[in-house]
Amino acid sequence: MKKILVLAAALFIFGTVFAQTASDATVEALDSYQDTATQIIKIEDKYAYLHEKAKSVNIELEYTPLTGEVRLYYTCMAASFDQGEAMNTSIAVYEDFALENKYKHYTYKAKDKVKYFKDDRGMRMATYVSQVIFTR
Repeated sequence: MKKILVLAAALFIFGTVFAQTASDATVEALDSYQDTATQIIKIEDKYAYLHEKAKSVNIELEYTPLTGEVRLYYTCMAASFDQGEAMNTSIAVYEDFALENKYKHYTYKAKDKVKYFKDDRGMRMATYVSQVIFTR
């Protein structure tokens, strides 16, 4: 009878210890899911020397940490848009992004695209979209 009580007490103690570690593991698992969401990063325009025609440029990245996929959006007025300048600026942004996030290589996922549209003020704008996948 004493053996059964000792065994029951031991099982109860082990159960409470493992129950606490399981809840800690659940919290850690929930924290790891935060990295899977797509992050939108606004890039400060320190690349003005690469796009001399376009004076005001908006550069934005959509970064998915789980896959290493990055989409770059380079937006400026259509009258001052030059695709070569946009490509050179995107390469410089990718190199800086790779250094900041400890990536070594990147490959293009899809062909680059240019979209023309009118903004809310009626100005013609151009957006250059580039997609790459970074690897470590």
